[in-house]
Amino acid sequence: MRKRPRRAAPRTDAVTIAVLGLLLLATVPYLNTLTNGFVYDDRSQILDNPYVHSFRYLGKIFGSTVWTFEGAQGVTNYYRPLMSFAYLVCYKFFGPITFGYHLLNIALHAGVVLLLFALTERLFGDRLLSLVAAGLFALHPIHTESVSWIAGLPDLELGFFFLLTFLLYLGLDRAGPARSAPWGARVALLPSYFMALLSKEQALVLPLLAAAYEHFYREGREATPLRVKLGRYLPLAGVAAAYLVFRIVGFGGFAPSVSRPGLTWPAVLLSAVALTGGYLSKLVWPVHLSAFYVFHESQRLGDPRVLAGAAWLLVCLALFVWLWRSAHAISFAWIWMGATLAPVLNARWMPAGVFAERYLYLPSVGFCWLVSWVATTAWRAAPAKGPSRWRPLLWRAMPVALGLVAVLYGVRTIRRNRDWRSDEILYQRTLDEQPDAQIIRTNLGVVYWDRGDFVSAEREWTRSLGPLRPYASTLNNLGLLRTHQERYDEAIAFFEQAMHDRPKYMEPYKNLGAAYAKMDRPADAEREFRTAVELAPLNSGARNAYGHFLLDQGRPAEAQEQFRLSAEADNNADAQQNLGDLLARGGDATRARVAYQAAIALDAFADHAYLGLATIDERQGRIADAVQEYRASLNTDPNNADALAGLRRLTTPVNSSPTALPNAKPILPTAQPAN
Repeated sequence: MRKRPRRAAPRTDAVTIAVLGLLLLATVPYLNTLTNGFVYDDRSQILDNPYVHSFRYLGKIFGSTVWTFEGAQGVTNYYRPLMSFAYLVCYKFFGPITFGYHLLNIALHAGVVLLLFALTERLFGDRLLSLVAAGLFALHPIHTESVSWIAGLPDLELGFFFLLTFLLYLGLDRAGPARSAPWGARVALLPSYFMALLSKEQALVLPLLAAAYEHFYREGREATPLRVKLGRYLPLAGVAAAYLVFRIVGFGGFAPSVSRPGLTWPAVLLSAVALTGGYLSKLVWPVHLSAFYVFHESQRLGDPRVLAGAAWLLVCLALFVWLWRSAHAISFAWIWMGATLAPVLNARWMPAGVFAERYLYLPSVGFCWLVSWVATTAWRAAPAKGPSRWRPLLWRAMPVALGLVAVLYGVRTIRRNRDWRSDEILYQRTLDEQPDAQIIRTNLGVVYWDRGDFVSAEREWTRSLGPLRPYASTLNNLGLLRTHQERYDEAIAFFEQAMHDRPKYMEPYKNLGAAYAKMDRPADAEREFRTAVELAPLNSGARNAYGHFLLDQGRPAEAQEQFRLSAEADNNADAQQNLGDLLARGGDATRARVAYQAAIALDAFADHAYLGLATIDERQGRIADAVQEYRASLNTDPNNADALAGLRRLTTPVNSSPTALPNAKPILPTAQPAN
């Protein structure tokens, strides 16, 4: 019996090699991000976010917007529950260790690259074009912000589920227009799209893309009945409509927060043209990249940025018309780019960073299709042998050119990843490119403040006051500095200005309360502390500050309640240590021990908790345990007088000193003072 030739193996081998190669391109350039730290918004979104620390906030994650945990100031247009849920899972596995978060970003980026490879081949039926497009996407330096920055996770999640959904959508016609689509594609399509919507708002444009593809690009569209076409993409539109209703009913509007209410709609349109030009420029020539770009609104047609954007749009329109006629399939790349970029062009709704590189993560798919189509078409049009002597040269030069671009992209990506190593590096590099970025300069001042370099902090915060309107956070920080310098009148003025600019911003109320406490104005201090905890009831810093104030006022029962609420909202060492002290003073050694142990579990350097445990052990006659706890406290703070005295009391032989009294009762530690 004659054996049939085995033809599937070579194709399988080729696909395997392509997949492995793309995995290397997607992961190797980003391996140096695994040692990067938390930077910029990472700290507030992960370290200071109680929602991602406990599964009991799961309902809040899926039922509220991104910044709701901040209280009244957390009103935002962003609903990203998949991001917060991923942070929650990572926090349970890795805690405050950045390695796991960066690993997740790299894995998602690799997944997006492989999906792009599969989608491109399904869309255009061209293996070489698919390989080149996915490779360019894997290496493009514009993606470093999305992959290197932990907070770039929503763009990666959106990219993954958006491409997966569109790939599943393309598979709906595999059984032919007259037959039902494969059940697997239909079953997975809507859940995949739902996950894309939970990732980022840009996913709303997917039904529009599907409709455009169905009516103008899908093969066999002329012979496909309208009801079949509608049956393919209307379910996606139904999910999008349900999502919109949920946003409007649940959050009071799809975009309840307007960042720039004074920006007129003509200015919005002109600014959108300018922003489009900027985005296309960065895609084509990814240099002078920055984590933050200062936004300058465009008010007139003669604005050079508007003229540049209009020129880009005219070129794109001309190329689209030409491709529509001569290479119809690839013209879909322009529709993809336009649809996925459009949602981020409305400056009224955007945050401080109106222009951001991460917004190009999904639109750049269309750019990679176009570049790959040009490269592969030119290469195929110039065979190795032909009548022209230049054709063999061009045929050999194209792979070399693509390889050179890949190397340059890869090197640029690796170098750019280093910008995200730490806050100081990121802010310094950003200011090198955008010296007028006031919010970044303010953040750099915070780095210096945390280091104890108050002179440098003051320099940066003072410079952050201009030339544009100062941020409330800058004013708050200057108020904090003036309080430290005991220039209270100036501090109060800064805090009140910050409150006027952002009435629901909690920090100036808390810090003004601390300033009033130092000025011996307890009634005013309590008023501000109460306002702070009302504005941000889940903020442990506000609760703890109020608790310390109440302790200083001799109101331990009320202080204990604030520390309890602080620990309940987001378990933290400061609250647990003070709870331990207050419980111990009240004679509840059992609950005090639990609180101290909780503090140590949260912070291995919680020397006060070790001291509290040692005191309890000594009073209960557990001398060996007490000695161990005193030593643990001294390992953290070698100069702790109470720990030194306790250790000397328990380890000095009885007969060597008349003051060594084994039965003497130690003095219980007092609650920790405010920092």
